[in-house]
Amino acid sequence: MKSPIFIRRAFHASVLLTIISYCASAQASFPLRVSDDKRYLVDQQGKPFPILGRTAWFIISQPEEGYRKFIENTLSHGHNAIEFAAITHWPMGNNAPFNGEGEVPFLRRLDGSTWDGKLKYSSLPLEAPDFTTPNEKYWRYLDRFLAYCEEKGLLVFMFPAYLGYAGEEQGWMKELVANGKKKTTAYGAWVAERYKHRKNIVWMLLGDMGEFNEEQRIAEQALIDGLKSVKDQQSVLYTAESHSGQNAADNPYFGHEMTLNGVYTWELKVPVPYLGRKAYAHEPTMPAFLLEEPYDEEGPDGNNYNPNATQPVRRFQWWGWLTTIGGYISGNGYVWQFVDPIWQQHLETQGAQDMMRLNEFIKSLEWWKLVPGGLDGMKDIIVDPANADTTASFVSAAAARDGSFLVAYIPPAHDGRIRVDLTVLSKPGIAYWFDPTDGRYLPVKGSPIRNNSVKEFITPEKNSVGESDWVLLVKTTR
Repeated sequence: MKSPIFIRRAFHASVLLTIISYCASAQASFPLRVSDDKRYLVDQQGKPFPILGRTAWFIISQPEEGYRKFIENTLSHGHNAIEFAAITHWPMGNNAPFNGEGEVPFLRRLDGSTWDGKLKYSSLPLEAPDFTTPNEKYWRYLDRFLAYCEEKGLLVFMFPAYLGYAGEEQGWMKELVANGKKKTTAYGAWVAERYKHRKNIVWMLLGDMGEFNEEQRIAEQALIDGLKSVKDQQSVLYTAESHSGQNAADNPYFGHEMTLNGVYTWELKVPVPYLGRKAYAHEPTMPAFLLEEPYDEEGPDGNNYNPNATQPVRRFQWWGWLTTIGGYISGNGYVWQFVDPIWQQHLETQGAQDMMRLNEFIKSLEWWKLVPGGLDGMKDIIVDPANADTTASFVSAAAARDGSFLVAYIPPAHDGRIRVDLTVLSKPGIAYWFDPTDGRYLPVKGSPIRNNSVKEFITPEKNSVGESDWVLLVKTTR
């Protein structure tokens, strides 16, 4: 039997070669489409595309130097997607509604006078911006930004009009209603026509809003109808941020408009693993991914905006990926606002580094083969009747459909002792503990491990930052 040192070095070399090979051809051939089995995205060459995203809500408020810095940093961490708003509204973000050149998206108010960018009104029907009077200078800036992202191989999840929580000050719900059905439809069609040849867009609908009165429903539907009215578009994928705890495809008003199923939970009343598994199991089948969860440095260790964002937040992304398979988007409570100079100071946090390691881990595997345990014909991989996807100790596990490998994430709240059904593997396998905090692979004693029974695994005591979450990887021998 080969020594543990030989096995470790051989495995590290294999992982490194896999990542180098992936990165050498990593830039996707846009536009993306849904895979034949409808579980993930692929590019024009048929290459699987994992959504490895980062939120950038107010990136358009940055000058060119700023957005280029963010994009370069994003790429250096292995991300291939960002999420942002084409037009911004929320006062918490940087300089809404102005872009990085100080331009507003619309020229006139609904009463015909010049719009100065004010988002507080004494008379909304008169003073709100007229969405049919686009400011060409603003949109040319967005043109250049989108072209730069496509040049760099970045997929952009773009809101043409983020609605905002409960339709209030975070977004444009009130202004869409004030513009009325005809103007809102025209705006949607105008945006779609402008970007019909842009290949790297996923159209984002709703925006932290899942319940609608009739006039709100009519306004959002008008926007969607306008977006979808333009023929021969290159980018035809749609998803949404509904209200927290509701997956995009489950929204009773607009779920039927989706081609991707985004998972969103903010206050964790409905946990990430539960929603992720629900999204994967949705009928009809469509690619699922973790769209939003509590952000890094948004909890008690940061700006304290979301008390549910307790560290380590990486547990949300590992849960989200292994329950949806399609990917994830993560964020930072200071970065997304793009307020200078604060956002630049939070690009290299432990959380950001954890996402870089997760991205590398995903790219090192044939991740598209994975099926979450207990779904779509896959056995329950973790043998434990108490392993419920509504608990903080839930061990999320997935195995390749061809039996070539399995992955399990053991969260900090778990006691570290798990029983794994190795019969999901096609052959004996070599097991490793992966440290999600520094990227080390530690061989599990006794490898190769037979695939004919249930085996108990016990995590190492602490990872590199003194916490207790670990990832189990078992790959079959060649």
